[in-house]
Amino acid sequence: MATEILVNDGGAPARILPFTASGAGTLSGGRLVAINDVTNGQIGLAATGAANGIGFMFTDSTSGQNCSVITGKGVILNLSVNAADNACALGDLLSISANGDLVSQQGTDTAYAVAMEALASGLGYVKCITL
Repeated sequence: MATEILVNDGGAPARILPFTASGAGTLSGGRLVAINDVTNGQIGLAATGAANGIGFMFTDSTSGQNCSVITGKGVILNLSVNAADNACALGDLLSISANGDLVSQQGTDTAYAVAMEALASGLGYVKCITL
């Protein structure tokens, strides 16, 4: 992963917690995760409209590996944003998409972050402040 996820913890309101990744594929840094295996407490990408996101991946991880998740409010992070269908503007509230990326909030979905930069199109990392 070439992108540094944690930009500023604002005087330590953030916690970096250890978890085990579940599911198939790679959980990439900067993506919202939720506990999706309640029996074992393992995490996977948060689903569309999720209100149960616990934090953002700090580093890349694959199924069964230990990983780190950044939690907290007011933390400035570089997060994975998908502006393929809808541009992300400075100040936009960001909610979760079907593929685990953040998108400019549509409707009443739970907002997880506020964009501090714009992204006109495509998939990229955007500086955000967590809610």
